[in-house]
Order: sequence, then structure tokens, then C-alpha cells
Amino acid sequence: MNSFIENGSVNSSFDGIKHEQIIDKSPVLGVWEFLMPDADAPYRKGRIFISKPNNVYQVVISLKTGSLNGQDIRVDDNRINFNINIEGIERTSFVLEVEGDKMIGEFYSESGSSDVLAKRQLPLE
Repeated sequence: MNSFIENGSVNSSFDGIKHEQIIDKSPVLGVWEFLMPDADAPYRKGRIFISKPNNVYQVVISLKTGSLNGQDIRVDDNRINFNINIEGIERTSFVLEVEGDKMIGEFYSESGSSDVLAKRQLPLE
């Protein structure tokens, strides 16, 4: 099997068939451990999972009480904005920016707002 990287894609061939897989280097992708100091206790700490299966961004916020799916996701280079529904009724908006392995920003809801501080969780080696 031959393989090489060119222009952000992996080209490989085996059995005489050429395959190409696009490598997405978006800085927002990954698993982020977050803290929202001014949020209500159940929402203060958790993880944000940002992925892009089938070229569509997905966001899942994992909390001790369960998971919330991101909606209306917009990504512009190192910035990501999305909404979640808390308890199915309260719409909350996130506006975040990635700087290296840190993500900072804010969340807004009818009941208030808070800073969001996050750190990328790196894979174990």
C-alpha cells in the first residue's frame, strides 16, 4: 500500500484502486474540557465534543446530567457558534474562539451569561 499526503488529503492505493480521504485540520475539532464559572451548577463543567462526520459539523456537550446536542452550528476558521436547548425549553447560544489548545468565549441565555473556558483534551500517547 502506498500513501502520501498532499494538499491536506491522504492518497493511498492498494489492489490497484486509488483512494483519497480529506483530512480536516479545522482548529475547532476535538474534545474540550470546559468550565463556565457563572453557570448553574449542573452546567458549570463538562466536555464539548466537536466532530465533522460526512463534512457536517456536530457538537455534543456532555454533562454529569446527560448530553445536549448543538444546533445551528456555524464555523469560521477558528470560531464556532452554536445553540443548545436546555431542558427542551431554554435556548442557549455559545460563541467560542480557539487559540491553540485553548478555547474561550461566552454563552448567553434568557437567565444570564457566563464566560466559557476550555482546554483541548489531547490523546494519550
